[in-house]
Amino acid sequence: MYQLSGVTKQYRRGKDTIHALADVDLTIGDGDRLVIQGPTGGGKSTLLQMLGGLDRPTSGRVELDGTDLAKLPEARLTRVRAESIGFVFQTFNLVPTLTAQENVETALVPLGVKAGERRERAARALDSVGLGERLRHLPSEMSGGQQQRVAIARALVKNPRVLLADEPTGNLDESMRDEIMDVLDAMWEEHRLTFVMVTHDSSIARKAPRLATIRKGRITVTERKDVPPSAGGAGTRNAGGADTDTKTKTDTDTETETDSATGEEALGKR
Repeated sequence: MYQLSGVTKQYRRGKDTIHALADVDLTIGDGDRLVIQGPTGGGKSTLLQMLGGLDRPTSGRVELDGTDLAKLPEARLTRVRAESIGFVFQTFNLVPTLTAQENVETALVPLGVKAGERRERAARALDSVGLGERLRHLPSEMSGGQQQRVAIARALVKNPRVLLADEPTGNLDESMRDEIMDVLDAMWEEHRLTFVMVTHDSSIARKAPRLATIRKGRITVTERKDVPPSAGGAGTRNAGGADTDTKTKTDTDTETETDSATGEEALGKR
């Protein structure tokens, strides 16, 4: 599904050039579950932005099903995001004056879905994440975990093929973190999504069937054979990192390395 080739992202900071991503090669297959971990400023969110079409690389290709997102006109890129990619972020990004149901409906507005169908689909999506009794509640009337469930429902109501999550448990306590991860994992398997998540949480990273670690300008992709590699038993997925320096361990892991370094993300409202 995703093929990144020679992806570089540079920022100017005064007289300095910041290399957020440097010549990154990465493959993410249909139904893959990839976790990205690394220190703050290491390029995690920049990489997620590239995958979501929220930013464009300085050079290189970011292909989604053979289409280079970096080269698409803004109108077509907006359409790809609206139809194919769901986003979940640490701060929930819910509209405070809208109910849970109305917040979920906002994902369907750009697709031209009629009001009646929007309400029905939003109600079903909220019920699927355990909030069927909270349709009329405002964000201020819900806990952090419930607000994140609304954000997940909003991301999935349009039936995307890709789910991108940037620190989705970062504002939650440990018990709520586990609850939200259970929801995300269930949605990944049920909808056969390609699921890419950024996290600082090592307990989440340890359970990932595929882990990309970004540190000091390098990405190391580790495949874990002792963790189920695909959603719904869909079979073997593509390994990441074409033409990279690859090392096979003697235990259960395979590592692939490529270059990288810093960045951040943003999501618009309706």
